[in-house]
Parts: sequence; C-alpha cells; structure tokens
Amino acid sequence: MSERLAVLVNPRAGGGRARSLWERVRKQLPRLAALDRIDRRRPARPARHVERGGVILEERPQDAEDLLVAALEAGIDRLIVVGGDGSFSLAADVVAVAGAGRRVTLGLVPAGTGSDLARSLRLPKDPSACLVRALDGPPRPLDALELAFDDGRRRFAVNVLSAGVSGLVVQRIDALTARGRSAYLAESLKALARYEPAHCRIEADGEPWHDGPLLIFAVANGTAFGRGMRIAPRAELDDGLADLVLAARVPGWELPFLLPRLYAGRHLGSRHVLSRRARTVRIEPEAGFPDFDLDGDPWPAGPVTVTVCPGALRVAGALTS
Repeated sequence: MSERLAVLVNPRAGGGRARSLWERVRKQLPRLAALDRIDRRRPARPARHVERGGVILEERPQDAEDLLVAALEAGIDRLIVVGGDGSFSLAADVVAVAGAGRRVTLGLVPAGTGSDLARSLRLPKDPSACLVRALDGPPRPLDALELAFDDGRRRFAVNVLSAGVSGLVVQRIDALTARGRSAYLAESLKALARYEPAHCRIEADGEPWHDGPLLIFAVANGTAFGRGMRIAPRAELDDGLADLVLAARVPGWELPFLLPRLYAGRHLGSRHVLSRRARTVRIEPEAGFPDFDLDGDPWPAGPVTVTVCPGALRVAGALTS
C-alpha cells in the first residue's frame, strides 16, 4: 500500500503567502493533483481521504489541531507542513503528544515570516525543491524539547524556546498585519529600546546557572530565530542536547554593535553572553515576566522544566548533520 499523506497548509503564514505558494508548487507534481481539500466550510474528518491524501487548511489553531489528531487516528504516514515555524511546531506537538513521532515522517515547505527552522534543517530555498524533499526524502531523527509547566501545561517545541525581550518581539510581530523582510529587525530594535530586564532563575542539568535580571535567554535545538538571528550557531537538531545562550544585561550603547554579531553567529565570545549545553533546563521567571517565544509564537510565561527528547520525531529531506 502506498504511503498515506496529509498536508497542513497555514493560509495566514508569511502574511498570507503560504496558500498561494502551495497551490503553485502542488501543480508541478501530478501526483498531488488528486489531493482533497478539507476545511471548516465543508466539515469532514480525514479518514475517508487518507488513501488519496488529505489537505488540511488551518483557519484557527484549534481547528488545525483537531484535524491533525483525526488524521493521525486515520493512519497517516507522512505529514507535510506548508507554513512557518509555528505551524510546524504545532504539527510536531500533536505528533509527539500522540506518541507517533517515530511512525509519522514530518516534512516542511517553509512559507512563514521567519522560517528559521528551515535554516537549521538546511532546506533549499526553492519551495518546489522543498516539497520534493518533504515527499520523498528519507526520514532523519529530530530532537524535540518537551516543556512541562508547573501549572500542568505541556508542550513540545522543535526550534527555540526563548525568554526575555524576544517575547516582546514576537508579541509585536504577531500583532502586525504586514510582515515584511525587515519586520523582525525593526520590532527587535523597538523592543530593546523599551525593555527592562526582568528577574529569572535558571538551572541547567540540576545546577544553578543564573539568578538575576535577564535580557534574553534561549534554549536552542536549532541554530536561528528571529528571521536569521543565529542565536546558537553550534546547535544541532539531533545531538540530544540543547544549546543555552544567555545575556543578563547589555549597555544600550553596545547593542548596535552586538546585533550584527548575533546575525553572524559571532556573539558567543562577547563578555555579556553566557553559553553551555544541557539536557534539562529549569526556568523560573518572576511574576509579570513577558511571554516566552516558543518557535516564533508568543506563549504565556511560567515556571517550566525543559527536557530534550532525543530522536522523538522524524523529519524528511533534512541535512541535519
């Protein structure tokens, strides 16, 4: 029996470009022409479409989550995401929570505002080439970050969880209707100008690592966030470890010099930056701490334990090593 396929298309990703990109690239592959479209205007569960393949259109995150769960129950083998880091993160979370990470192969056609995960996966820039890799590429292991919050929330992330000023940035990006290429840089500069580092305690592999004000902290599985900021240039997606990068305070006059080093991945040598690797991280932000940045989307902050789950997922066509 042929592989059972589903495609998740986020029509809002990249300011609305994802849907048109998908319609363009799918026409280049005749085997995708027969895929059915499922959306909330024509309610349907994916089971009847899985043999031919189902296209899942996301209108609201909860809609996409429900349809993904139904597609897993219907027995899909491969799930391709056409969207940004947040869309892929949602799909990976559903697959991991369902315990299907070693059965279902994930693929990515990047079409988001940031699309930083694609950099770590070393995917080609051509969307058609990405689609071919997502469809036919052999599965490779992909680590996941399991977030266990003290209030009972649980979430899996794939690329980067960050705390501090980055949370303000993704909040501002999330509120924009137009997200051009320079949006992340512009919003980062605005956030840095107004952000006052809040207090946070951090443990790495059970050892105290930081207790004080925090400008930015990243638990990185991938190398980049914020549309090309190489926050963890040495990170690998399949090494069983998270790269931790932290800056407590940076004088305002030094920020214009540090930002270019961040984009180039040369900031780890700065006297303001701490870094190490760990398998487990404990984050305890003070009350009123800004949202976390979870794979490019805002996520309510709170005390959380982050654990690296080696090879919890499989991704197609990635050059991760």
